[in-house]
Amino acid sequence: MARRCLIVANQHYQDPLFAELPGAAEDATALSDVLTQPGIGGFEVTVLRDAGGTAFRRAIEAFFQQAEREDLLWLHLSCHGMKNRDNRLFLVGSDTEREYLASTGVDCTFVSDQVESCRSGQVVVFLDCCYSGAYSRGLRTRAGDDSVDVAEAFGGKGRVVITAANALQFSHESMATSRDTAEPSIFTRAIVDGLATGDADLDRDGRISVDELYDYVYREVRARQPNQTPTRSVSSAEGTIMLAHNARVAGARLPAELVQASLSPLPWQRIGVVHELENLLASRREEVRSAAEELLARLATDPDPGVAGQARTMWFERGLGELRLPSVPETWTEHYRAVGIDFGTTNSSVAVFTDGECRIVPNEFGHRTTPSVAALTAGGEWLVGERAKNQAVTNPARTFSSIKLRLGTGWSTEVDGRRLTAEDIAGVILAHLKQDAERVLRGTIDEVALTVPAHFGLLERRALVDAARTAGLTVRRVLNEPNAAALAYGLDKDVTSQTVLVVDLGGGTFDVSVLSVEFVPPDKWSPDSTVIADVAAGSGDDRLGGDDWDARITDWLAARFRTAHGIDPASDEAAMRRLREAAERAKIELSAARVTTISVPYLAGGLSLEEQLTRAHFEQLTGDLLARVKQPIETALRDAEVRISELDQVLLVGGASRMPAIGTLVAELTGTVPRRGLIPDGVALGAAIQAAIVRGETRDTLLVDATSWSLAIETTDGELTTLIERNTTVPAKRSEIFTTTHDNQSEVQIHLHEGDGKAAARTRKLATFTLGGLVPAARGVPRIEVTIDVEVDDSVRVAAKELDSGREAHIVVDGQAARSVARSDPRLALARVKVAAPPFPPPSPR
Repeated sequence: MARRCLIVANQHYQDPLFAELPGAAEDATALSDVLTQPGIGGFEVTVLRDAGGTAFRRAIEAFFQQAEREDLLWLHLSCHGMKNRDNRLFLVGSDTEREYLASTGVDCTFVSDQVESCRSGQVVVFLDCCYSGAYSRGLRTRAGDDSVDVAEAFGGKGRVVITAANALQFSHESMATSRDTAEPSIFTRAIVDGLATGDADLDRDGRISVDELYDYVYREVRARQPNQTPTRSVSSAEGTIMLAHNARVAGARLPAELVQASLSPLPWQRIGVVHELENLLASRREEVRSAAEELLARLATDPDPGVAGQARTMWFERGLGELRLPSVPETWTEHYRAVGIDFGTTNSSVAVFTDGECRIVPNEFGHRTTPSVAALTAGGEWLVGERAKNQAVTNPARTFSSIKLRLGTGWSTEVDGRRLTAEDIAGVILAHLKQDAERVLRGTIDEVALTVPAHFGLLERRALVDAARTAGLTVRRVLNEPNAAALAYGLDKDVTSQTVLVVDLGGGTFDVSVLSVEFVPPDKWSPDSTVIADVAAGSGDDRLGGDDWDARITDWLAARFRTAHGIDPASDEAAMRRLREAAERAKIELSAARVTTISVPYLAGGLSLEEQLTRAHFEQLTGDLLARVKQPIETALRDAEVRISELDQVLLVGGASRMPAIGTLVAELTGTVPRRGLIPDGVALGAAIQAAIVRGETRDTLLVDATSWSLAIETTDGELTTLIERNTTVPAKRSEIFTTTHDNQSEVQIHLHEGDGKAAARTRKLATFTLGGLVPAARGVPRIEVTIDVEVDDSVRVAAKELDSGREAHIVVDGQAARSVARSDPRLALARVKVAAPPFPPPSPR
């Protein structure tokens, strides 16, 4: 593993139309000096000055061709940038001719191709040139794939591109007005200063991540030059890429190789640092002991749970007292409102749209997802995510998982005399996601877009919104998960209508949706284009997910151990938990490899387990589960009356969709290679994009959601009168006139149902409320107008008004309304009006 950097700095140009950049050479030297310092960067740095086009391209190609998979690569380009008539960005070599830009310059797609073809798992590109933000427009994709899937080419680590200016800006202010000598680059200088002083270590944990460096440079550049906006582009990055060490923290008092190893992207090397620190903690020199404690405290917050766990264990075993975690500011001035949250059955994720980009916000461990698990300790403290999972064996009665499946069902449990509902626990998890994201973003989050499964009814949706409210979040949109995924993958706006199949296999549930997508171009009433995405048909299995594949491996391992040693690990919950964790790791490894070795030391009775599992055997063990995936896909296509040849796109979302067998099955069923580049981030990213569109932070196509179920009023004959049809775009408001069933009836009850069909008994009753004080009259005479109003956040208000007296009553549908249905009296139900027509005709389903 190596940390390598190539700096290309072109200061002088043969073409007089290109101004000299006197700061380039000096900045390259300063950057090289700081990156080579073992206590800061520890990079092997190569500097190429005043390179012509050929030398420019050769150096970049050699740099990436020589890379190994575990290398961290830093490419820094400081030169002129120029766009041609097609807005394609070209980097300017010392011999580039402005009139012959295509043949003498360096096309940014060349750089992109080299990045994509190299083996390295961590690549960071810094572009210090005019119009550098246009670089991302030149990114190429593999043949036959519309997405830049970096996860496969880079082992799941990803690529980050940071530019000095956006696609429309100069990176040197003087370039905007003349050919005079340009100013030195404030962009590169900010990078150097942030690394050299340690000021880019924004959370003061002793490490400088690529995100921290960008945030620091962004603020420095904007403060000195408001007309210049650095940009960042992240493609399929996983975890946190650490670029450097804060030299002010422990660096000068510890061996340089130890500090360098603490920055390694390999977790086992950082674990080795933990063990080396054990000796230094016993040093006679106080300054060494202090430095070792500081570094150990930093490793205790490592993104890798294994490293963090080892460091924390050593900290407490050495009796070092309260663990000094990095300080977190109590208040921030930055507010983030274009935020999307994918609250999943097994895992949840957060995405944010900022500075024109959409990205996943990692959690405190640097992971892109957080387990949707919460636990209440004996001391009354809530633990969420990994911490909750780690203590589940010793605290099973107070640990809650898969809570999403209980939303809106009325489920509750009692802990320490306190009644906890599913919404309470979901609120705890959402509050943790909010706090985690705020720490990473160093700003507050108060408005979000939430995603829900397409099959979720009104009660489940309202329950999630209520949970978000208890977490301090204002929900601006509730978006169907398949619609969010389609938005994240990108929809072809040149096609007026599309049919999209979305296959979503998560940790605990399986959903299939066929989307009918219709584009509405701008007109005089709406200056923006909109897209209406209806769920034409849906199917799925709410008891099928990646956890079931884990369970098959777990059962197989337990049986193998029982046969070999005569000991049943199922009798030991702690042993079974370790087996389940090993099974999950094996499943993940088999998505990339054809064979994996599963080792669980001292599983039970002092004996260890070690088994080899091939992908072929794994797929044999789970063949019946794969068959359960097939049926809902076929059902959804059949119900939508869509032929395979009519599918425009097939999208895979959900973490369990990574398994090769899933992609192969979907391809065989549809005849189309599914797009899978945004697993598992697509839903959260789509929600953040929608939130940004709603807030006007980006001008794009607005995705309009529709109701998943019909909303109807029950009448005395046990039948339903539908006011809001399924797939009606929201917001929506519809009214209907009803009457009484008895003479001199003083009150009526309004029964709201959800579902498709005519019979009330076959649908779900959502709420019941009473309109009293009616004017005495013969049956059929009173005119009672019932109105159902559905808002964009899925809130539903039902109102009833006697038109003659003006008396009215209403209800907002929530969990309390659902619990009140048991007190309803069907004898007071409304009757149909057979003569009068409703003031608003019910909509026709599209």
